Parts: sequence; C-alpha cells; structure tokens
Amino acid sequence: MPRFLVSISLLVLSLLQAIAQPATKLPTDSAAVADSSRRTFTALIETPKASISGICLLVQDSDTIKGAIVNEFGITALDFVYTRKDDKVRLVSAAPMLNKWYMRPVITADIRMLLHALREGKFSYEDEKYHIKYTLSPIRDDGNNEKDNLDDDTEESTLPD
Repeated sequence: MPRFLVSISLLVLSLLQAIAQPATKLPTDSAAVADSSRRTFTALIETPKASISGICLLVQDSDTIKGAIVNEFGITALDFVYTRKDDKVRLVSAAPMLNKWYMRPVITADIRMLLHALREGKFSYEDEKYHIKYTLSPIRDDGNNEKDNLDDDTEESTLPD
C-alpha cells in the first residue's frame, strides 16, 4: 500500500511539472488562458449520484490546451488534450470510475463544450441530457502568500512552549 501511494505521488508530481512548463505562443482570443499560458481553477463535477471536486489545470501550447483535473488527495480524475484547429478533445486518461466505454464519449464532448464556454467567459457547463454539471472557479495566484498570512484573524497561542 505505501509503495502504491508513493507511485501515485510521483505520478502527480511529474504531471504537474509537465503542465507547469511555459508555452511559447499565446493566442489573444482564448479567455481560458488570457493572461498567462497556465491557468488554475477549482473544479466541481456534479452528477445525480456523485460529485468530484478538485483542481483543474489548463496549459496552452501553440494550438492545444492540455488539462488535468486532480482531486484533493492528488489523484488524477481526468487528463485531456484539446486541439483548437480540429476542435477535438482526446481523453488521455481517466480515473477507473470514469473510464467506462459508455462514459468516455460523454466526458469528451462535455469537456469540449466546457472549453467553449470558457472561451466565451462562462465558468460552467451543464449537460442537460445526462444531468452532469461542470463548474470551474478561477484560483487567484498573486504570488504573495506572506500578505495572506499577515491578514489572518487568528490569535497567537498563549500556551507555554
């Protein structure tokens, strides 16, 4: 079991490292990556029976968008590549609960529509046929975490060391 957790951690770290590499060219009409080549969102996928929440990472290369949705435990739920020229999504990998032959086409089409919605400035998409709702919320990355810690309203501990 510990060996399995270590391998998952290494996989997630390598995925994040690959996603974090900067892109060389940035189109001007993409709202999903308007101010940088990498965007981070909190993600929520809701179905009538279950929900998945986590972080969605999007990286723009010349004409492709590579994305991943990782849950709070670091387990990758979805990896995908969207090619703008062909307007197609390729699902690279999916968690076992999502990796079913009947679910992959639905997820692929929904991710495509979600990326179209992001380009229009919307942060959610709902598949009305299957009642699946995808919601993204941008994560603000101002790079100044010390300021956030100073504005904290918590009190210092008065317990002796």
